[in-house]
Amino acid sequence: MVLRPETGYNLIIALLRMQFIRKTDKNIQTMAKISYDKMAKLFKRLETSYSAGIDLLSAYQKERSIGSPQDRLQANRIVNGLKDGESLATAMRSVEGYFPELAVAVVEAGETGGRLEESFGRLAKHYRDLVDFRNKFLMSIAWPAFELVACVVIIGLLILVMHYVLVNIGGVAPIDWFGMGSTTGNFLLYVGLMTVFFGTLAFLITGARLGWFGTLPMRIARRVPIVGKTFESLALSRLAWTMSVAENAGMDALDNARLGLSATENYYYKALQPGICDHLRSGKTFYESYKCTEAFPQDFLDYVDVGETAGELAETMNRASNDYQKKAEVSMKILGTIGFVLMFGFVAIVIGGSVILLYKKLYIDSINNALDGLL
Repeated sequence: MVLRPETGYNLIIALLRMQFIRKTDKNIQTMAKISYDKMAKLFKRLETSYSAGIDLLSAYQKERSIGSPQDRLQANRIVNGLKDGESLATAMRSVEGYFPELAVAVVEAGETGGRLEESFGRLAKHYRDLVDFRNKFLMSIAWPAFELVACVVIIGLLILVMHYVLVNIGGVAPIDWFGMGSTTGNFLLYVGLMTVFFGTLAFLITGARLGWFGTLPMRIARRVPIVGKTFESLALSRLAWTMSVAENAGMDALDNARLGLSATENYYYKALQPGICDHLRSGKTFYESYKCTEAFPQDFLDYVDVGETAGELAETMNRASNDYQKKAEVSMKILGTIGFVLMFGFVAIVIGGSVILLYKKLYIDSINNALDGLL
């Protein structure tokens, strides 16, 4: 059999296409991650259906027609798992990375203890609270962020507008803002500086979230007044809530700590997991294990100690979670106010300085030039 060149070429193309489709399908199945908002709605629908007496398979079959193509694909895989006799938790684990570990663990605990409806309700409320809290946070920084962007735009426009005013109206040389010798050069330098600034800021924020810089960003932030307390309160609120849920679900201490520290979504606390788990394996209590790290505030340790001593760890940590969430909301309001004042003051200084420069260039310098001519 003779293989023609065009046949070989077509074969290679077909193989590449098959590989691409296989890789793309795998990425869709394993890399897509459900959002908090979708999870809140999903678990609320499951709670409603399950409480109405609809079996789990029938309830989840409805999810195959809801959401994006990726969501429907994952729902279809879970339905197939349920049809094969798998538990819901096992089916959720089969869509690797789509559901957070905490959600899978709570569902598994509900199935084991016969309280699946309660688990759905707790997860729906938890993720709805996270969405509401995130929205409040974004609202608190929205105005300062808008002012910052507006300030950047205003400065850029001032460079161009003042050139027009000074040259075309005043008949004098333009201001050499950054020593580039021309308005075009100064404007391009300004655009470059702002691009580097915002690019660096985005890189630092992304790196801090993904743990590229280890615990350094959080250790620095913890020393900044108000900012450090805000991050700390957010993380401890999630940790306390997860401890409460895990305790209610009957999980052992190691799984409780592992899930709780992961739920903080804060690399500073996630990095403490190996040490805390080692202390728990040696027979120490939660209070002793957390205290040994010297990373938790005393009021959090007091909550843990009281809960363990009274035998009501779940109830105590649930109260702690609510308290820390309220503290974080107060801190965010303060940060929003401070950001508003700082940005407003910065914009006022920029505009005021520009007006002074314009006045000096058009009026004072003209008088000085006239006096120099007379002398």
